[in-house]
Amino acid sequence: MYNSYVYTSVWKGGCALIKILSENLKLILIGLITILMILAGAVVISLYFGGDVTRQLIVTSIKGSAYISRDGKKYNADLNSRLKSGDVITTDKNCTLRISIDDDKYVTVEPDSSLYIYFTDTASKGDISVNLTKGSAICQLNNELKKNASFVLKTPNSTVSVRGTVFRASFDLKSEYMGYENVMVTEVQNFDGTVTLQLYDIDKQPFDLPMILMERTGAQMLTSEKLCKYGYLNYSFDLLSLSSTTLGELIKAGTETKLAYSAEEINLAYKAVKDEQRRLETMTEASTETTESSPAVTTTVSETTSTTVPVTEPEPETSSFDTLRTTQQTHEYTTYSGVKWWELTGNSNTGTDDYDDWFTEEPESSVTGSSSAIQD
Repeated sequence: MYNSYVYTSVWKGGCALIKILSENLKLILIGLITILMILAGAVVISLYFGGDVTRQLIVTSIKGSAYISRDGKKYNADLNSRLKSGDVITTDKNCTLRISIDDDKYVTVEPDSSLYIYFTDTASKGDISVNLTKGSAICQLNNELKKNASFVLKTPNSTVSVRGTVFRASFDLKSEYMGYENVMVTEVQNFDGTVTLQLYDIDKQPFDLPMILMERTGAQMLTSEKLCKYGYLNYSFDLLSLSSTTLGELIKAGTETKLAYSAEEINLAYKAVKDEQRRLETMTEASTETTESSPAVTTTVSETTSTTVPVTEPEPETSSFDTLRTTQQTHEYTTYSGVKWWELTGNSNTGTDDYDDWFTEEPESSVTGSSSAIQD
């Protein structure tokens, strides 16, 4: 009798459930369709954005002093400082600062440099634009960009576009160069893969077609009122022409991604440059110590009748058209790495920042305000 009671209860419960399902079948179907649509939408969004998280730019290493300009104020750049799109980063003459982007892209700002970075919020979708207005920077992309992403370094007279490589760019405004005034000089060295170069004239219009820069080669782009040309393109450069700071960053990059140079090549160049640097420092210190330790010379002046000895003026040298002379107004010929034989003797960086307005999208880089660290 007990079993009959249980069977009856189960039968009645099943019938009731079937009745409820049949009466609410329409609502149940609508609910299932809604859930499926939500799941499908989530899949589409995930595929479209690649499962990205919000893009983050973080200072992962810093040696020396640097500051970040944002919204009219200056902040000290510190380890783990987070950057916003458009922040201006400026390093002093002894500072090297490294910025991590999406954990697979890096921008190293070398000493005495200034740049700002525009970027979109999504890690693998959109643009990254590094705008170099002074000094030098090394850009390292460990992975090739996705089709819907781009990475460009801009200077006032050029753009460098890449998909995945390691390269270095520098910018300078020379008051006089090759006999021209106020020449914008961009130099690029490519350490792996290929990069695309675009030269711009004084009106910021593209000059000629984009050019390809091969690995292990360099390029120089020149622009002024009366000049727009490549100083050299795809010219092999010597690693020894780079600074120990640059070579040290290349050693670090070589441990994180492949380069067209072997680790031995870069390490030997780094050692040679450091040895030469120490030798020059030792010579300077020895010269200083010798000067400081030299005994004072006492001169006894006796009262005598002075006699003026006539000085004969040397006759001015004469030169003919077939005589090659090197002066401040003519070109100095040299075998220095890169085709730079046209560089004027004694020419140096003016240090002026008047070229900052070459970017149409430039934020203000001369700011004043409070000084505090930007942290997480």
